[in-house]
This record gives sequence, structure tokens and C-alpha cells, in this order.
Amino acid sequence: MSDKILVNDPRGEKLLKVFKNWLEKHPYIKYEGEDSIDDLLMYFLRSKKYKIDSVLESFEFAAKFIKSRPQFYENPGPHDYEFTTKDDSPVIFMNKRDSQGRRVYIYRIKHFQSFKDVKFFRNVFLTPFFMSFMVETQINGIVIIADFRGINMNKARKVPIKTIIDAAKVTKIAGSRLKQINLVGMPAFFRPLYEIAKTFTSSKVISRINFLSSMDELSTVMDVSLLPEDFGGTATDLLDFSEFEQGVKFVHQINKLNVNLSKMKKFEGIKDIKELEID
Repeated sequence: MSDKILVNDPRGEKLLKVFKNWLEKHPYIKYEGEDSIDDLLMYFLRSKKYKIDSVLESFEFAAKFIKSRPQFYENPGPHDYEFTTKDDSPVIFMNKRDSQGRRVYIYRIKHFQSFKDVKFFRNVFLTPFFMSFMVETQINGIVIIADFRGINMNKARKVPIKTIIDAAKVTKIAGSRLKQINLVGMPAFFRPLYEIAKTFTSSKVISRINFLSSMDELSTVMDVSLLPEDFGGTATDLLDFSEFEQGVKFVHQINKLNVNLSKMKKFEGIKDIKELEID
């Protein structure tokens, strides 16, 4: 079966109505904005290929995850984008897509100032979410390069386990599929952290991870020409703010959700569509 997201799937309008009805009846999640969130809900429908049970589960998970981590998701804006454009930024996004239309994200771990740096992890969690609202990126997916060159054991020891778990869980709310993850030069002392993250990651994502010993091997799994020079390419342009900005709207909408987190912890979810009365 094709792995493509059907953007204009005929089921969309009907399932959107089901989704909206479900949300209106949800006892612990309420939208408090006055604007339409149809596009936001369609994002979740497309990301789960219109499989409604998976859509509702994903939406609940995203609502709980985002609302319980305001330090990563509140007040998104240009300041978050600007963080990714600095020469020493640990997170950068290439402007050019690869030949398959995939967006490329690069995490340069040697530039981490601290593994407890909220500003850095805000971008680990927030910026991929911004870009995943682009339909083209939802369809074609993303490629992640994690460059471990220059990382030392002292920094690795400072990684909070909770943050590692969160980084794995965030793949559940990014609607753009992770088509490829390239871990370059990951040292042995980082392996235990990877094993922890793996337990919270789907088997499909795990199957798309490549362990590369050096940057020279990167060219064997992807086209490196669209990357910066130190990654074997010739690119000098990073993603501009226009694409980034489109996702800001949807993050603002999610922040307008009123989520009763204490009740949601024990709540299994309203997943039985047959119980909903659809006009």
C-alpha cells in the first residue's frame, strides 16, 4: 500500500465532521478560540491517513504533550526561527528539499551549550512541529541528520533522561513522517540513551535509522549536495521564515485548547465513533 498521504481524500469532509463532533463532546479538552480549526483537524486526519481511531488517539496525545510542556510550545514566533539561523545554532533547516521532496533537518550536537538548555530543546520539539503543518512536507516526509562529531562524554552525562524520552515521544505528534534518520559518528557512550529513546519510538521509525561512522558515509544514503559544506554539500541557504511562519498559526491554536491534564491522566479517550450522533 502506498505510504502517501491523500490530501484530497473524499473521506476528509465526512471524517472532519466526526472529528469536530468528537471534540465538542470531549469532557476534558475544549477549544477556547473563536477561529475555525478545520485546517488543524485536517492536519491530524491526513497525518494518520484518515484512520479515525488513530487520529483521535494522536490528537489526545498531542494535546496532553503540548499543554504539559509550555516551556517548549508557548508563544511561538520569529524568535524561535532566528535561533535556527545562527552560525553556531545546534538546529538548522535546509532551504532546498531533496529529490523526493523531503525537508532536511540537521542537529549539530557539538553546538549544544547545555543539555539542560530550554531554548535548545524548545527548538528540538517545536520547530519540526512548525514545519510539519506544510502539506508538501506531510506528504513527502522529513530527513533528520544528527551530527555527533565533537561530542564528549561530559556533555552526554548531563542529558536528562526525561528529555530523551520526550524527544522520542515527540515523533508521535509530528505529522510529517520521519522517512530517514542518519546518526553520524554517535559515540558508544551515547548508545544507552539511544536504547532508552528507542523504547518510546515506533518500530517503523526505528527501521529508518542509519548508523554512520563518518560524514563520508552520508553520501551513501542521501544526496549531500543540498547540505552545507561541512556535510559534503555546497548549500549556503537555510529555510526562510515564510514556511516556518505557517506553522505558528497552528501551534497558537493548540495552545488555545483547555486541557484538564489531571483528569486526562486516567482518561482512556472517547474513541467509539458509533456512540457519536453525527447529523
